[in-house]
Amino acid sequence: MDDSKCSSDDMLERILQDPHSMPRVMTLEYLKRITDNFSDKRLLGKGGFGKVYKPYLSRNPYPCMLILECKQGKLENGKMIAVKKFIITGQLRNLADQEMQFKNEVVALMSLRHPNIEEEIIMKIKEHVEKLRENSREVRDKIELAKGNGMVATNKIKTWLARADTILSDAMAVCESKQTGLNWDTRIAAAQLSQLRECLSDQPSDVAQPASVLHIDVHAALLPSQVLFVEQARQHIIEDTEGMIGIWGPVGVGKTLLLKAINNSFETGNSLIPSSSNRRDPPFDFVIYLTALEDYSVQRIQSEIIQRLKMQDRGDSLTTQATRISKFLQDKSFLVLLDGLHYNLNLAEVGLPPLGNQGQLKRKVVITTRSRSLCDQMHVNRAINVPGLKIDEALELFQECIGNDSIYSEPRIGALAKDLVEQLRALPSELIRIGSAMRGKGEPGQWQNIIGVAKELMPIKDQEASSLAEGIVITKLKQCLQNLRGRRNDVNHEIELGKREGKVATNQINNWLASVDTNISVGMVICESEQNELNWDLSVIAAGMLRRLQECLNGQPSVVTVEALPPSVQEMPCSSTEQQPSRVEIFGEAMEYIKDSSVGVIGIWGLGGVGKTHLLTKINNAFRGDSFFDHVLFVTASKEGSVETIQGEIGKKLKLKLPEGGDVKSRADIILGFLKTRKFLILLDDVWNRIDLEAVGIPYPLGTSKVVLTTRSKTVCGQMDVKKEINVACLPDDEAWQLFQDKVGQGTLSSSPRIEALAKELVEEMKGLPLALITVGRAMYGKSNPKQWESAIHYMKQSCCDGDDQDLHMENDVFRRLKFSYESLRDDTLRHCLLTCSLWPEDKVIRTGDLIRCWIGLGLVDECDIHSSYRKAHSLIGELTAACLLDSCDTGFDSGYYILDRRSVTHQEMPIEVGVKMHDVIRDMAIWISCGCSDNKDKWVVRAGVGANLSIRTIPWSRAECISLMFNEIKELHPFTGSTNLERLYLQQNSLDERIFGAIQSFTELTYLDLSDNRIKEIPEELFALVNLGHLDLSRNEKLMTVPKRLRELTKVKFLYLAGTGIKRIPKEVISCLTILQVIDLLTMRSHKYWNNYMYETIQELCTLTNLKAVDIVIESDDGYESLRKAAGIPIRDLIISKLRLKETNELRLAVDTLTGGTAGRMLNELHVEDCKMEQIIVGDELGKPFDALSVLALRYLKNLTNIIMWKGTSSSQALFPRLTHLSLIDCSKLQHLSWAPYLPCLEYLHVGGCVAMEQICMGTGQESSKTFPCLKYLILVDNDMLVSLCGSDVTFPCLEELEIIRCRKLKRLPFTMQSLPHKLTKLVFIKRYYWNELEWEDEGVKSFLEQVRDT
Repeated sequence: MDDSKCSSDDMLERILQDPHSMPRVMTLEYLKRITDNFSDKRLLGKGGFGKVYKPYLSRNPYPCMLILECKQGKLENGKMIAVKKFIITGQLRNLADQEMQFKNEVVALMSLRHPNIEEEIIMKIKEHVEKLRENSREVRDKIELAKGNGMVATNKIKTWLARADTILSDAMAVCESKQTGLNWDTRIAAAQLSQLRECLSDQPSDVAQPASVLHIDVHAALLPSQVLFVEQARQHIIEDTEGMIGIWGPVGVGKTLLLKAINNSFETGNSLIPSSSNRRDPPFDFVIYLTALEDYSVQRIQSEIIQRLKMQDRGDSLTTQATRISKFLQDKSFLVLLDGLHYNLNLAEVGLPPLGNQGQLKRKVVITTRSRSLCDQMHVNRAINVPGLKIDEALELFQECIGNDSIYSEPRIGALAKDLVEQLRALPSELIRIGSAMRGKGEPGQWQNIIGVAKELMPIKDQEASSLAEGIVITKLKQCLQNLRGRRNDVNHEIELGKREGKVATNQINNWLASVDTNISVGMVICESEQNELNWDLSVIAAGMLRRLQECLNGQPSVVTVEALPPSVQEMPCSSTEQQPSRVEIFGEAMEYIKDSSVGVIGIWGLGGVGKTHLLTKINNAFRGDSFFDHVLFVTASKEGSVETIQGEIGKKLKLKLPEGGDVKSRADIILGFLKTRKFLILLDDVWNRIDLEAVGIPYPLGTSKVVLTTRSKTVCGQMDVKKEINVACLPDDEAWQLFQDKVGQGTLSSSPRIEALAKELVEEMKGLPLALITVGRAMYGKSNPKQWESAIHYMKQSCCDGDDQDLHMENDVFRRLKFSYESLRDDTLRHCLLTCSLWPEDKVIRTGDLIRCWIGLGLVDECDIHSSYRKAHSLIGELTAACLLDSCDTGFDSGYYILDRRSVTHQEMPIEVGVKMHDVIRDMAIWISCGCSDNKDKWVVRAGVGANLSIRTIPWSRAECISLMFNEIKELHPFTGSTNLERLYLQQNSLDERIFGAIQSFTELTYLDLSDNRIKEIPEELFALVNLGHLDLSRNEKLMTVPKRLRELTKVKFLYLAGTGIKRIPKEVISCLTILQVIDLLTMRSHKYWNNYMYETIQELCTLTNLKAVDIVIESDDGYESLRKAAGIPIRDLIISKLRLKETNELRLAVDTLTGGTAGRMLNELHVEDCKMEQIIVGDELGKPFDALSVLALRYLKNLTNIIMWKGTSSSQALFPRLTHLSLIDCSKLQHLSWAPYLPCLEYLHVGGCVAMEQICMGTGQESSKTFPCLKYLILVDNDMLVSLCGSDVTFPCLEELEIIRCRKLKRLPFTMQSLPHKLTKLVFIKRYYWNELEWEDEGVKSFLEQVRDT
């Protein structure tokens, strides 16, 4: 277009003057020049396509309209630019269509030239000008009127008035141009008319509104720390995206002052808070300050808001008022400051819209309260504690109040003033009040009195009380205290009566009693306080205390006792080391699903050893002390879990009486009947296959109850109808490294510059598996040689034998990494010992004695004597535990029962309550290794603890070398006639009878056979085909009465166990033929007509065995005891001496040389003396040889025994019994004391029962008390009728953990002082509260300490 070469001003003039001209293209630079670069100062308004500007022409200035759109483009020749800013609308998506529409509009406007049209336009402009002027005047009048009512013009109306003034000015200019004829343009006039109409239609309806901020007078100047607090709180209010902030702190800390300062800080130009000065853009339309009086309610808060917002109070219902408030505030930013909240307030019921940042709107609420818990109840997003003043500020304020004359009047006053400030907790209100009262006080004694009063009374000053006459309120307080004491005594009496009926106090009543005790103590302090020179307002304090006492009286729970039930949640041991962020996130996700009412069954799945059980344990413990569920049950399913086993576990947890041997349906009905009315959470750990939960008795649908299961297979989640599943993956690299660091130790990593890099490479190979990281980390602990780390990395990178299926491939990957800890064990013996542990059932606690006996029978532990073997075995267990391949745990074994009935219980190593347990992943790995890493799957067959799921026909008898079928209740095995390589067969804890020998008679290679705890009545001939047997265990077959003479044919037997059977004798010449016999347990033989002859023959045959290492035996009668004394060298390990009469001497001498020719000193481990007639036991002899190996000494049913004394030449009991750990005395009715017991250096367990003549366990020692009972952990006293005290005051119990005192009616005093308290005591059992109340105390502190551990 050639027009580009002309002057732009000239071209524009021609366009405007020529009525037939058409739109032309103008340069962007020119348009910018004539509009001051599109300045807002030249803005007329907005049109349909964009903004309308008033240009300025340099040669001939006059108003002109240019329409500019939202996008700029170029002509084809690229030189001229059309300024078009298109608005892409929903209806016109085509850019060309919108451009054409715009051109048509411009052409239409340029054609407005007719005179009639011009007159019509000018008339309309004048009408609209007059209307707009009138509306503007009315608006301004309304604003002035509203100011008188405390309101201000709205921001919208202010903007509209300014716009109206501008439009009126421009409209008048258009009218004047028409009259003068100068610069008149119909198009400009039409645009101006459009602006007038638009302004009238846009007039806001709301003219005035309440002031955005109402100033509140603050009479006290803020201290620097308070100014800082207000600045920080203000910053949170403005910047936080959440809507609720809580400011909490004690009474008098200044919360109201700070909240008023926060309110005033939002005033424009406020100078109190520097950061808020001269704000041009207030963040809130309204700042609403409300005071929550003590009896506030939703209605009262609504009324205050309505009054503050100048809304009409129409007396509507709460719901209607809430709707009005919400509607008013829904499009506004607001800040509500709610002062002095005492209890939870539903802000939605008040009518506040949802809080937080909603687009451009900010909606915030700030509350002040005394209680942090109320902040939680109100769901505040940020809770800010208001501390007392800083000590320097508090001292400065206090000094201002008391004056310099007082503080410098006496040298000690300054220090006392500082102490008083601290007792007043630097609370501003107290500092001002007490400081003013102390002005002029110059006597130190006055200050000390006030400090003492403040210590007692400040703890209850948090609760304000109404002002009452002091005499009246103190009198009422004393009456209330008396009533509360009486009520407490009545409740305690009812609890005591309930206990006699097997009931326990409710949690509510226990909490109530604790509150009563506290309040009575504080009330007594107030009543006993006298008015002092301070003129402390006791009426206020007493009134507050009176209110608390009345609340206690009115708040007593109606139900005092209930039947004792199992705990709703049984806390489980759980390591606190695993706090990785990924695990915290998974735990949070699981808890969210558990609390989601729409989710029933939740599945947690992942690799073995990844931490699923740990997660489930944390979930279990998270509900301890929580009432969300009535019952939380943790049940382990295990690999062979079934409906029956799950039913049994649930029944045990809930103490339900399920019928023994009952069918599944009847047991399920009982469980269903109990659970269907309760809200429960069942945590089902280690599920391998589908378990029919409805068949178990779990109610369906679950409703609000939940089931959470863990499994290694995602498929199982589908089979169990899981609604939400959570995959527990291995740890990410950073968390895996952190966990490995924790286990290997920083000292190891820093021992060499290369080790940290090698450690990270090793961690990469473990792929984040927690169990592998823990086990390998512990295995590498202390290894400072880089070559050791290189070797470990090389091993981890080796390939491992592959399985046959995908699942096995996965397990191989785990086992290969875990196998490193196995390979790191120091020798093959230790490795074989670990593999043997996998023969017990999954999740089964293995008793230490059973495990050691197995190792000895397999030849894994074979020392020169039995004690060395046991010591070696304990050392091996320690190594396996340290390597994290075994876990120590409690077997639940009853030590008292063990000692009382030793003949029927298999020997356990002391302390007998200790056992070991194998993690199921480690167990699976051990079985996998035993099978040659899957190369020979049938080498080891372990079906232990399978129960009803056991399939005998699937056992590969012909290929297996070791088979474990223990703990299965098997009644019969079908005979196997083929050839076999089977060497070890574990059949203990079943229901097999003598037919088993016919089933296994072809297993001629068998060397190890355990048939203990079965129902065998006789030994048939088929047993003697097993000529290679080296270990034979027939113990605890109670109905086994005889031993055939052919037993002597088993000449390879080294270990023979017959304890707990009914065998009365072993035929002659049987034992002597077992020439390589090392261990024999004969704790079974009972007295009968020819017992003495048989025992003599047995002892003589035992003397012929040269390889014998240990004998457990019962000796009855004087003749039997004499036979034993004459037998030289029999290595007796456990000995029961019974039915001695000793008519000539009436005394029993227990000395090393009087038992088995002197071997007792180094061999005897347990000695039980029972049912004998002696009056005295003399321990030791002139040689003074110690019982070096003796760990258990039990004396039972010794009715005539009056004394146990040390041989006169013996130095001390500790010299005779250097390793005695368990001492038990039962029914020794004439025994006076045990004064020799306190010095036993290793004694851990002491049981005294039925010693009715004993008045004191031991007398005063006269020695250093620190040397008495140095290791005693358990002290049990039962039915000692005459027992008055335990011992002298100089006897101490430094290691005592558990004390049981049952039916010792005359016991009046316990031997503890504040200096000799057994600080390790965790359990005190004292049957009958009456007896407890009868005890006498020298120091109430001792009673208080023992009350904390007393098992009620």
